[in-house]
Amino acid sequence: MLSLEGAPPLRIKLSDPAQVERLLAFLAMDTNVVVSQIALDEVELSFLGSLNTEAQVLASELRVQLWLAAHPDVIAVMQK
Repeated sequence: MLSLEGAPPLRIKLSDPAQVERLLAFLAMDTNVVVSQIALDEVELSFLGSLNTEAQVLASELRVQLWLAAHPDVIAVMQK
C-alpha cells in the first residue's frame, strides 16, 4: 500500500470564491484535519494524528464530493 506520510497537503480550488467560507466550515468538522484558506478561491487540508493518511485523504475527498453535491453550481479541482 502506498504511504502518503509526509506528502503535501490536499488542495482544493473552487470556481466560486464566495463559497470558500462554507467549504471551510464544512471540512473543519473533522478534528483530524486542519483546513486553511491559502488563496481567495483555494483551501488546503493537512492531516493530523496517527490515522492512515491515505484513508484520511480518501475520506476528505468523499466529504468534498458530498459538499459539491449540495452545491451543484460550484466546480472544485483537487490536487494532492
